[in-house]
Amino acid sequence: MIAKRREDDLVIQVTSTPTGHDIDVVLGGRALASAVAANASANHHGGQRTLLGRYDQASNTLTTHPVTLTAGSPYFLLPKYDRVATITFEGYGSLDDGFGNLDYEALKLPSGFVKDMFGGFGATYELRFIIEEIERAGHFTHLALSEHPATGGGTTAHLTYGAFDTWRRAIRRSHDRAVQFGNRAKRDYLRSAVAGELGIVPAATPPGLDPAALADSVLIALNLQGRQAPVSAATDVVRGVRRNHKALKAAGSELLELNREIELLTLEDLIARLEAHITKRHNEAFWQAFLSDNPFIIRLAFGLPIAVFGEQVAVGGIKFDGSGGKIADYLLRAGAYGNMAIVEIKTPDTDLVRKKHYRGGVHAPDKEVAGAVTQVLDQRYQLQMEINNKKVASGQFDVFTYSIQALIIAGRDMDDADHRKSFELFRNGLKDVTIVTFTELLMKLKALHAFLTFDPAAGPSVAGSLAPSAGDLTAAQTPTPTPAP
Repeated sequence: MIAKRREDDLVIQVTSTPTGHDIDVVLGGRALASAVAANASANHHGGQRTLLGRYDQASNTLTTHPVTLTAGSPYFLLPKYDRVATITFEGYGSLDDGFGNLDYEALKLPSGFVKDMFGGFGATYELRFIIEEIERAGHFTHLALSEHPATGGGTTAHLTYGAFDTWRRAIRRSHDRAVQFGNRAKRDYLRSAVAGELGIVPAATPPGLDPAALADSVLIALNLQGRQAPVSAATDVVRGVRRNHKALKAAGSELLELNREIELLTLEDLIARLEAHITKRHNEAFWQAFLSDNPFIIRLAFGLPIAVFGEQVAVGGIKFDGSGGKIADYLLRAGAYGNMAIVEIKTPDTDLVRKKHYRGGVHAPDKEVAGAVTQVLDQRYQLQMEINNKKVASGQFDVFTYSIQALIIAGRDMDDADHRKSFELFRNGLKDVTIVTFTELLMKLKALHAFLTFDPAAGPSVAGSLAPSAGDLTAAQTPTPTPAP
């Protein structure tokens, strides 16, 4: 299998081997001229092959040799990193399209890594800091990533995908916040500069920038300690208040304000725990337990107030032999009239769309998501068929199946624009099922916190301007909660 880049005739050739396949860069035409210009002493020649990657089928492992392949770059065909020569991905690298053919589009790599072969593999530019820090940490010349912690010393640095993904997200958050602050500073500078040059009165200037607030925001994004007191210390204060609550009853308005601060502290703790868990590879059983302990998160996913009616509820479908029962993760009473709702829980690691595109820029929903949609619709159907019998048998008559809502919580944010577009087209085209990602639930919690802490007199702070808009996420329409600790 051969692919050629038009602008400089660079060729990527994939060759099948007894153990898998090799990915080579083949020089020719202007690509050869670029290589000679970048490193004349290397004695480059036409048809020269440079190993870019090697896939081992037995271990399902791709070993990449990241090099610079940017056309015209002075570093063309040189290694991307000073010491790290290879990056190995366990569980990735197959180019099989499912029909026994090799296909470039079939290649999958974790978020944060370049999967475009003409991009020379390696980490994306903004994540170069991770590779550089690994090089500083020791005499490592190889980086190996896998699902589970691996032991080994020498020159190979072993990382789990979960650890790398945690670092990736922290860097992205800190970068976004610094960029937003910088953009605000540019606008403030130009506001007065343009007005002075044109001889007009400048527009009203918002509250001044606070560099310390920016520093706190970036540090918190990286899970470093800013000026805010750690949650554990604040929790100790709350425990002290609980021990002395009788003595505080006469405090009046001060006690009400303290109660509000405690609610905010609990919300902050919930946000911190959810944000930390999303980056880890927990199974569905963990998320079932976590959401059971924190039902406020599920309530936030609905536009109406809800009450948890039951967990792992049998909704119907039992055959004569006792098999085939349909179990819903959560059964809820939504709204003021007892209308039922069904919730299906997947994990943040659930793929929302398939990696390989269906047609140019369009990706089909992943089989897990498509299966979950069909599953909740079947549960909805079974519950509607058997609701009367269940009401009589259980003695509960205040629940109804007028129009059962179905909610799926699965997946998280995606970096690829085509993936996002395809997912939005799919979920917004559904008639009776709503799909919410774990990332969106986290954003709703943050938006609610920003709404509850907003001070109209002080105006938006730098930290507040970095939070999602409460209005955009309908948090302002949600009753003030007392989240479960």
